Amino acid sequence: MEDEEIELRDYINVLVRWKKLIIGLTVIAMLVTGLLSYFVLPKEYEATATFLVSNPQISTTNQLSTYDQAMNPLNFISNPSIETYSQLVKDPSFLSTIISENGFSKELTPEILSKKINVTNPKNSNLIVVSVSLNDPEKAYKIAKMIGEKFPKYAQDLNKADMSWLVTYIESQLQETSKDLETKEKVYKDSLSTFVSDILNTAKQELQKKESAYVIEASKLATDELNLALTNLIKATSDYQSFLATPDNITVLTNEINVRLSEFTNYQSKLSDLKISIETNHAKLADLVSQISKESQFITLTQSVADSQFLTQLVQDNPNFKELVHLQMESTQLNPLYEQLKSNIASLKATLAEITSEQREVQNMSTQTLNEIYSLQKKLSEKQVTLEKLQKNLDLARDDYSNAFSHYGDYSTMLSLNTGGLLARIPTLKSRQEQLISLKRELDEAQANYNIAFSIYKDNSALGNIDIGGLIALNPTLKEDQLKYLSLKRELSLAQQKYDLLKTSYSQAKILGTMNIENIKLALGPIVPEKPVGSHKLLNVAIAGIATLFFSILLAFFLEYMQGSNGKKEEKA
Repeated sequence: MEDEEIELRDYINVLVRWKKLIIGLTVIAMLVTGLLSYFVLPKEYEATATFLVSNPQISTTNQLSTYDQAMNPLNFISNPSIETYSQLVKDPSFLSTIISENGFSKELTPEILSKKINVTNPKNSNLIVVSVSLNDPEKAYKIAKMIGEKFPKYAQDLNKADMSWLVTYIESQLQETSKDLETKEKVYKDSLSTFVSDILNTAKQELQKKESAYVIEASKLATDELNLALTNLIKATSDYQSFLATPDNITVLTNEINVRLSEFTNYQSKLSDLKISIETNHAKLADLVSQISKESQFITLTQSVADSQFLTQLVQDNPNFKELVHLQMESTQLNPLYEQLKSNIASLKATLAEITSEQREVQNMSTQTLNEIYSLQKKLSEKQVTLEKLQKNLDLARDDYSNAFSHYGDYSTMLSLNTGGLLARIPTLKSRQEQLISLKRELDEAQANYNIAFSIYKDNSALGNIDIGGLIALNPTLKEDQLKYLSLKRELSLAQQKYDLLKTSYSQAKILGTMNIENIKLALGPIVPEKPVGSHKLLNVAIAGIATLFFSILLAFFLEYMQGSNGKKEEKA
């Protein structure tokens, strides 16, 4: 934690040392960007014209063919999509008219003006917003105003021209379709015939044969599966109960592990107390060592005659010794404090040795207990794996028996390959199940053939179904006759539908060709723009400031690193 605080403090110190560089570069970049944004970048003015589209087509994602347009003139001609109108606004021929009528031919071309026009469609609306962006507000206003005045008439003229061409095209298609319809009617009436066949008895005999084979095989398969499932269930139950009855079962092992865990916890607690005691005594020992290092083993005492009562009395009683009154004497002796500290250090070292020895013993006992726990846990894990395996086997045997009993009560439940149970795992049973499914499929086919034969017997009109199946599908001659009948009938129906649609479309197109349909109108005209748009000056300044700030910080760290590297080289030199 302290290392992290020191590292963060170093980063902050670097930023403080280079703050002038960081602030200076950031301010300069913001000033330069501001000057460029406010005084150098060109200003653009935007004039907007808004159109209202009546009943627009929702989507034009698919390109329509000429035939599709002929079949649906009301949808695809009189009601163009908003996307279509958006493309027409930028049409070069239309833009050429706008440029020439405004007298801007020398300054603008249709290609340049197209790039200056932005067409948008507000969400969930039938509006088209045409925006013209130019450096001159008056030019932008004039062009947007001219688009608002000319575009509805331009779109209407294009619509009428398309409609006139479409009427001619539909008329030619109508004549061709009428001739084709007469030909197909004649061929259909000449080729139509009646199928005569008696297939009911044959279908009934086949049905009875398939039903008998299916019931016999289903009964045998269900009985064999149920017997095998019961045998497996008895064995799995016996194995599971025998495992639970063993003396070293999971419960006994769990209790032993809990006892060992309790002992291990006590050892760990004691080790923690011993560690604290060792650290405390080491601290005391270090303190005593520090104190004894400041003390000397021996001390020297200086005394005069006046400091000794005996010598003082002797001098006073004997006049010859009066000159010795000021005599100084030195004596050396052991330092009692040093001896006391030395004794305390020896005592602490003995105590530390005892505690350390006890710590090793407890640590060995703790390690031994932990190894016993690991051994018991491994044994318990193996037991649990075995128990889970036996439990899975028992559950699987129960599921197999349940599925087998279900199959025995209802043969139809064996007709799915995903039915599970022994049918999905025993290869011989699975093979027999596949044979049973095949027999059931044959039985269903025989039943379907009988039903179709009976419906044909009652009503020959059922032959109109190409998927009628039955014995007709098995007889190549009958199938060929049926296909020929259906093909002629389908061609006649399609020819009639095509003729009716073209006839209706022709009437619609003629009516639309005489109408002046205004599908688009000017909803809101443009005004002369007063304020420029397009350049985000404050945003440019902010982005420049932030980018330069990060660059300055990186530069500061780089310069700091280079100075540090140069300093280290100088020290080595």
